[in-house]
Amino acid sequence: MTKLVISGTAKTYSEKLAALDADTLAKVEAIKAAILAKDKKVHERISKKCATYNLGRRVLAKISIIGKSVRLHFAIDPAAEEYAKYPIKDFSDKASYKDVPAMLRISSDLAFRRALKIIESL
Repeated sequence: MTKLVISGTAKTYSEKLAALDADTLAKVEAIKAAILAKDKKVHERISKKCATYNLGRRVLAKISIIGKSVRLHFAIDPAAEEYAKYPIKDFSDKASYKDVPAMLRISSDLAFRRALKIIESL
């Protein structure tokens, strides 16, 4: 049996953000601005894997970057009727996403507009 050799380290959120193309980076910045504009008390926390946006102790959203796509996790019920028209995936079975179980992948202009509509409804 052959041995699997893994070398290197995983990129951090900041490194992945810096490596994005200009259009995708502008979308991420617009989403970030929309979340922070919800309330004065919304704060951003950047960790190794993602950016988390909290209102007090309540998590509103998380932004993570996987490859070239941006994933936006919301603190909404993914099975709610009002969000049925959006392609939201349910991540409630994962422990790290129990507070933000609804995931929307931002890979197009339509997905970006949908994300802004969901942010308005938070």
